[in-house]
Amino acid sequence: MTSTATELTPKEIPTFIDDDIGLFRRIWRGRIWYGTEWYITVLGGLILVLITLITLLAPQIAPFDPNKFVGGQFIPPGGGHQAILVRAGENPVSSEAELLDQHVGVHRNKNGNIVANELELDFTRFQLQDQLLDALNTGEVDVILIDERETEEVLLDYASFEMTGSGIGQRFLLGTDHLGRDILSRLIWGARTILGVATLSAIFSSTIGISLGLVSGFISGPIDRILTLIMDSLYAFPGLLLAIALAAMLGPGVLNVTIAISVIYIPTFFRIVRGQVLSIKEQLYIEAARSLGAKSREILARYIFPNVLPSVVVVFSLNVADAILTEAGLSFLGLGLPPDIPDWGFDVSKGRQFLVAGHWWMITLPGFMITLVALGFSLLGEGLSEMLNPRLVKN
Repeated sequence: MTSTATELTPKEIPTFIDDDIGLFRRIWRGRIWYGTEWYITVLGGLILVLITLITLLAPQIAPFDPNKFVGGQFIPPGGGHQAILVRAGENPVSSEAELLDQHVGVHRNKNGNIVANELELDFTRFQLQDQLLDALNTGEVDVILIDERETEEVLLDYASFEMTGSGIGQRFLLGTDHLGRDILSRLIWGARTILGVATLSAIFSSTIGISLGLVSGFISGPIDRILTLIMDSLYAFPGLLLAIALAAMLGPGVLNVTIAISVIYIPTFFRIVRGQVLSIKEQLYIEAARSLGAKSREILARYIFPNVLPSVVVVFSLNVADAILTEAGLSFLGLGLPPDIPDWGFDVSKGRQFLVAGHWWMITLPGFMITLVALGFSLLGEGLSEMLNPRLVKN
């Protein structure tokens, strides 16, 4: 009786890293390996890439100077264009060029006043809109400039008027604030400000916290006890209150706010790094390195630091998200950056005063951007926290 030997072919296990595929395809395969965490990380990364591009291209994509008074006060999103109203059957003025030969009436606090100045028209300002409409009705002015969104209501009340032109002047996509500054431009430049302060503060705090954590955990002894006591004292103090105290003491300024924020996150890096160093330095490969004559500095740099780096990356991302909220809070309280630097927290603080008057966009838009950027860093940090942990391969 003969037996036939069956060759067993080992099941081919898909690998995540393949030298034959490109970087983007390798990243795309990560969704199979990591699952939900991959989507969370990618979403957070996409948000941050978008915000980073905005900060880098701010001078090119911002339509106006963020500190310049470019329009009327409280122009709602999408507003700003002016319509030309004349008495019915008179002065068929329909363009900016034809306005040069007319005596124009404008509302002092509206965008028509800005347009008349820019076009160098012969115009008269009126404090109230009723005065402006009466001036046209009585022939005091030849034409008037009025917001396009108000023309329908005005024409219903004044049947003797007609609209002969529209689209005059600038249009503000996200409106203007109480000083006539373009909100879109302030959001774009504010992204550079808040992201720069938050990232710089996280770099400062991580550099100091990681260095002290490595030294404290590796050397131990009296130095470890002293550093631990100091860091625990800082950690026990409410972070926002400590930042407020430091910001009030240092005064306004980008560097001062960065220092005030970075101090409150040093203990976070210190505690995490120190705890991991205490565990790692007892491993056998560390003892083997010592027996081979490796110096302490070499052990820290080549064997311990690379093993704590994944946790540091996660904490860094989460701390940037928290630093954004802290910086916005300081600016909201008036302890942040100087008024001439566009800042979302400062805009939220000023916009709050006019919310009851119905000017919702002044507080909603910068508040949304603060939330979006903080969410991006939080999603990235949470996703990396899961992806960098050891786990079984998903076949």
